[in-house]
Parts: sequence; structure tokens; C-alpha cells
Amino acid sequence: MHPQALLVGAAFMAGAMAVSTAAVAESAIRQKVDLALVLLTDVSNSMDDREYSMVKEGYKAAFSDPEVIAAILSNSKGVAVAYVEFSGQSEFAVVRGWDVLSSSSSAHAFGDAIAASPRTSAGNTALAVSLRRAAELLSPGEFGSARRIIDVASDEDSDQGRSAPVRDAVVASGITINALPFVNDRPIGTYDGHMSYANAQWGLQSTADFYRRDIIGGPGSFLIEVHDYAAFGEALKRKLLRELISSPGVDDDSETFASAD
Repeated sequence: MHPQALLVGAAFMAGAMAVSTAAVAESAIRQKVDLALVLLTDVSNSMDDREYSMVKEGYKAAFSDPEVIAAILSNSKGVAVAYVEFSGQSEFAVVRGWDVLSSSSSAHAFGDAIAASPRTSAGNTALAVSLRRAAELLSPGEFGSARRIIDVASDEDSDQGRSAPVRDAVVASGITINALPFVNDRPIGTYDGHMSYANAQWGLQSTADFYRRDIIGGPGSFLIEVHDYAAFGEALKRKLLRELISSPGVDDDSETFASAD
């Protein structure tokens, strides 16, 4: 995957600072909801423009899916959602939110808005910092007894232990963290004339192992592996259905999704 050399300059910085955490935390929610959900999406420079477009279309497809809409409507008080993009230390943008989804039209509008929004950054990956900032959006004072969930969609495969203590603090505050890790099965280059692959192909820690150990946590936490960006929409749909319907299930469950050739 490739750096985004064109995402520079004043417009880039304006997008990265689109909405502050404090501004969103102070706004919007004037009613009780059953679930508050932050969709925390990694848009760092390991994601090229084509992959980014597939992720955005995946959000649009998932929030227009009849099963997802039915699951949203099963929450009698509605579901509060925010879509957030992140990459580097200071690149955290609340692109959309808070929206309270309580009808088919509101779900469609949310997905359409995500798909239409421009990319806000393409820096490095500051996952630990971004997890902490996402949790700040979910203060108990805003959401009372509502279930609170952060969904992390990222291809980060290690951060030298920085995220684990943040995860522990977030979970201790009553927030569940689920994940959609993008797992790269492709060769990543050559070394001494030989092909080089992702860690898992050398028998080292896999991307999924990293998310199980350092990222997900809380009641009913789970991850769904995505091995192809074209499969993101279906994986997101399955994840949303698990989160929107009923109460938390069994910890540390996982699934794998990859689109057919």
C-alpha cells in the first residue's frame, strides 16, 4: 500500500482539524439512546485511494442494508453514532456525529454522508492516542446507561505495547472496544532477493493476535478480520448486527471475512 503524496497543504490540515473532540462531546445528544457507537477508522498512509474508496462505500452499503436497519430499529431509544478518521498524533477528525439513528432514512443519510466526505488525513498511525480521544467522546455523563462501544478499523499490526494500557483504562470506564483489523496477506517487498511477507507468514504475531491482545476488550468484545478491502462492507455489516442486537455475548470471539476472487 502506498503513501498519499497529494494529501498535503492547507486543505489537508483543515480537514484533519475538522471537528474537535470537545466540540462534539458538548453537542448534539439531547435524548437517551440504547447504544452510543464511535466508528474509529484508520486512514493512515498505508491505505491508498482505492482502498479508502472501498472502505467508504462499505460504510454506505452497511448503513443502507435492510438487516442493519432492522437491527437499528430494534433499539427503541435509537442509536447514537459518530464516524471518526485518524492517522497521526494530531490527525483525529470527527467527520460525522453525533447522529441519532432511529429510522431507515436516518441510517441511509448517515451512510451517504460518510461516503461523500473527503479524506481528512494520511499520516502515520497513532492508534493509542486515537483510542483515548475516541473514549473522550463517550463520557458517561452524555450517555447515561447506554451501552458504549468503540469500533476500530485499522491495518496497524503492532505498536510496541502503547495501546494496551489505553485499552485497559477505556474498558475500565465501561466502554467496549471491538475491531475490524485489515489483514494484509500480500508480499510486502524483497530482501536479499527473497520475497518478504507480513509477520504472520513468518510465524510471528499476526495482526489478529495484536488486536486480541492489545486492542479489543470489555463485555462481548470481538474482532472480525478483513483480508480484502472489497469485503469491508460485509464484515462491517456482520459486526454491526452483533452490536445492535441484544446484549453482549461471549468475550474474545472472532470471524474472518474475505471477498471471492
